[in-house]
Amino acid sequence: MKYHEILRRLAIVDEEFAGDLAGLGLGTPTDWALDAKTAALVRVGALAAIGSPEVCLEWSATRALATGATEDEITGVLLAIAPVIGLGRITGAVSGVAAAFEYDVEAALDETDSP
Repeated sequence: MKYHEILRRLAIVDEEFAGDLAGLGLGTPTDWALDAKTAALVRVGALAAIGSPEVCLEWSATRALATGATEDEITGVLLAIAPVIGLGRITGAVSGVAAAFEYDVEAALDETDSP
């Protein structure tokens, strides 16, 4: 496999590639004490806490939605961890999470700034 294919597949968080070829199992093992939805919400919070790139946060929030989490629950995670991780990390996470919701934060900010 050529380097450009590897980089492309990592950039889009290709789950099959990440698990099979890169050894980064992204699924939720069946023997965990957490259900898939809770594990997905925890992952959103962890990615926000470590300052992950937008694409990772979008992937994680999309996975959380797929497990049955709501937009309110996902944003609730951000609010719950904000006092611990700080405003900078939370604001950095917003665009990735919003992308998973197909919500354009920039457009919404422009609308509120209009007279």
